[in-house]
Amino acid sequence: MANDGFTVFAVPEPLCTALAAAGRDRLRATALAWTGAVSEPDDEISLDNAVDLLERLSALASSRVEEQLDLYCWDFAP
Repeated sequence: MANDGFTVFAVPEPLCTALAAAGRDRLRATALAWTGAVSEPDDEISLDNAVDLLERLSALASSRVEEQLDLYCWDFAP
């Protein structure tokens, strides 16, 4: 099967629950660790962007947990 560039990630229920329960301080600390752990120059993400992304993901996870739905992430990298 050829790689068509699409990847689907299923967010495990424990991670979804943790994201939903995480407060702003915890999300910021996680974002700080994430931005410090880049392995390639092209992998860089600003702290503000990382915090924003994690806050949005936390809000999405919260809605999924409340409705007892699974959370998936699609990625396309041609």
